[in-house]
Amino acid sequence: MELLMEIVGQERVVTALRRALSSGNIHHAYLFIGPGGVGKKTAARAFARAIILNDDPQGESYLREGVHPDFMNIERLEKKTQISIEQINREMEPWLAVKPFRAAHRVIIINDAHLLSLPAANALLKTLEEPPPYAVIILVADEMLLETIVSRCQRLRFRLLSGKDLEDFLTQRELESKWASYLARLAQGCLATAIQLADTDGLEQQWQQAWKLIGQLAGGGEIEVFNCAEEIDKQPEIMTILLTTLLRDVYVYQSTHELSLLVVQENASAYEAFKPLNGKQVLDSIAHIEELRNKYRGPIRSLLLSINISYQLRDALQ
Repeated sequence: MELLMEIVGQERVVTALRRALSSGNIHHAYLFIGPGGVGKKTAARAFARAIILNDDPQGESYLREGVHPDFMNIERLEKKTQISIEQINREMEPWLAVKPFRAAHRVIIINDAHLLSLPAANALLKTLEEPPPYAVIILVADEMLLETIVSRCQRLRFRLLSGKDLEDFLTQRELESKWASYLARLAQGCLATAIQLADTDGLEQQWQQAWKLIGQLAGGGEIEVFNCAEEIDKQPEIMTILLTTLLRDVYVYQSTHELSLLVVQENASAYEAFKPLNGKQVLDSIAHIEELRNKYRGPIRSLLLSINISYQLRDALQ
């Protein structure tokens, strides 16, 4: 159960998984559901390893090398938009039909299960309805699945992390405390984003570019929208965070003039140059941008998402 210690900021989930492991009451199917980048995949791997190693303590090296006979990982294939039915009925089902070789369970993780095609989802449903007694299927999804699938899983909901959780995590990675606090605010509850920001070279240059784009969108037209989209598409995850943070800060400062409420306090005086923003429009745009940002992990072309995000930003600023 020490393997679960790598799960950050999801105490309720960890408590439920520890209870299952200690009691031996392992459900045949789990759904790890919640926002992208908050640790669902890390938790799924840790739980799978804990289940297998509980019965096969010598299997660590096999898991580490990705060759343990009682573990399988399924995810969307490169250049494919969905998880196909072939991955379910030609790979998973025959594999699950064989009894465990080393452990007491055969454990399979299906990453990004919200990308299951409808035929694949229906094929999976049949397995969930009559699973082998030794099977443990862990579905990892950013979005809700078919209700018939959800009803056959033990659902564990993951949440956005608190600023303190993120700051503590970054500090443990030997980041200076002030910088860790700054990146934790930028990450907006997303662990993967916090790690990405911490590992990004030239973040200061990215800030300057984001600030330039915000200024252009505030007084621009179609050309500025498409120019912004091209810049976003170079580093979608990072740029959308920086741009929405700046948009939020402009509105917050215009509304309150409270420096303590800003993520980027250094730009406060420049926020006055923007026309007064409409609060509802800003909040709606940020919500839509967040929805679009999560779709970068899906089948939609990234440039189309970046164009839509640029329009959302432009509309909120004008």
